[in-house]
Amino acid sequence: MDWVLSLSPLTYVLAAVAVVVLTGGYKQRYQRCPHCRRIVPRARRGWLRCRTCGRQYHRTVWLRR
Repeated sequence: MDWVLSLSPLTYVLAAVAVVVLTGGYKQRYQRCPHCRRIVPRARRGWLRCRTCGRQYHRTVWLRR
């Protein structure tokens, strides 16, 4: 574990930036199903059917719980 502490601060900053960028891309492609709260592909247009609960969702449907 000493090698982790010996890394430069720039490495930690770059790792944090990479996490933020990957999280942003993940949020653009996936959303939670408003019914069962599973991770499902984001609907670009129209309605999609959840693979788990079988109910339809749209990208503008917000959680009502």
